[in-house]
Amino acid sequence: MLFATGEGQTNPAGVDGKIAVDVLPKPRLAVTALIGGVSAPVLYAGAAPGLVAGLVQVNVRVPSNVTSGNAVPVLLRVGSLESPAGVTMAVR
Repeated sequence: MLFATGEGQTNPAGVDGKIAVDVLPKPRLAVTALIGGVSAPVLYAGAAPGLVAGLVQVNVRVPSNVTSGNAVPVLLRVGSLESPAGVTMAVR
């Protein structure tokens, strides 16, 4: 599970300060991920249940061919926009 902000417009539209409960807004644009430069399947991208609007939860499966390490680069894309460089995760 990865958590991020800045997913853009959602469906349905998010409401500032609202807690996500029943209907979980999802980004209108496609969400993709790279882990260690390898395409990682996105299993879910949308509101994080019980957390505030504007936070997006992205569930990804770490590909088996990713090189392990303590600082493996992670890149999220929503549409054509990318997360900042320097985001990493540990892979064992």
